[in-house]
Amino acid sequence: MIKDIAAPITAFIASFLIVILLHPQLVKLALRKDIVDKPNARRLNRTPIPVLGGIGVFVAFIIGIFICAATFSITLPVVCLTAMATMLAVGLMDDIKDLKPKTKFIIQACIIAIIIFVCDMKIDNLHGILGIYTLPDYISIPLTLFACVGLINSINLIDGIDGLSSGYAIAASIMFFIFGQVQGNITNIIISASLIGALIPFFTYNVFGKKNKMFIGDSGSHFLGIAFCILTLKTLNSNNAMNITIDNSVATFCLAVMAHPVMDTLRVMTMRICNGNSPFKADKTHLHHAIINMGVSHLATTLIIISLNMAVVVIWYATFAAGLSANIQFIATLLSSILFIVTPYYIITNIKAKKA
Repeated sequence: MIKDIAAPITAFIASFLIVILLHPQLVKLALRKDIVDKPNARRLNRTPIPVLGGIGVFVAFIIGIFICAATFSITLPVVCLTAMATMLAVGLMDDIKDLKPKTKFIIQACIIAIIIFVCDMKIDNLHGILGIYTLPDYISIPLTLFACVGLINSINLIDGIDGLSSGYAIAASIMFFIFGQVQGNITNIIISASLIGALIPFFTYNVFGKKNKMFIGDSGSHFLGIAFCILTLKTLNSNNAMNITIDNSVATFCLAVMAHPVMDTLRVMTMRICNGNSPFKADKTHLHHAIINMGVSHLATTLIIISLNMAVVVIWYATFAAGLSANIQFIATLLSSILFIVTPYYIITNIKAKKA
């Protein structure tokens, strides 16, 4: 028991301290190399802000992982950690050179394919949703590619205001940490603990920092995206055959935790297509844009959105605790996602239109 507690605490403390030490140095480097987010029509910042925050979070995360693994002789998936590093590099290139969406999608799909075939991690079981359990490879492989590439980009797209992507990631990591304890999933426990430790000090710098304020950048959002893909796949692939209640809940749990980035992105892209635009054409129609336009601060907007996502998780948990079927959990999670994530955008925009 002591070892079980000490391992995630070690990962948390190590990553926490490293971000505190590394972050100010990365701010100086970004300013010196002009790796900054410059104001434009889509940006909410009024001055250039450094965008190397993801580097600090990733380095701290990895060091926390390796210190923990070495200290407690825990084996972690090296291929998955390498995939995170590769995705970080892709995001960093995007921060510096603005990669074309097509290029990013191809690289993302290749990285996910490696995880599927080398680590044998894929969405191969719906755990009773719609009465479906095991999926054949010709369905599970393309489904995993589509879902993971979509998740990576949805995490990237919510990174539009101070604290949102990191604040959401902290909350989601806590959820995966707790569920990892329920599953006995040591990989998810350690990954989540190290993520939380790295993200808390970054969130503080990002939201409250003045001299050392920095954005997480595409490097950070891409890293977080692939990290949550891995956490999700590890959750879905964990063997819970001895506990049917948990086994029937893993898919709906993941849907609930990922409700905001997934549902908000689906709504935005659907709106763009309906308006005759490319689904990848950047605009200001995300939920956080609507709330900000009401005069709400960045921090308050972040807390509101995280609270809405947690409301979905609470609804899911109520169905889980009641021992309801996978189908009921799925329906409740989907409907609450629409209620708490999709509907508020239209309520806010209608209120603003009436005031105008």
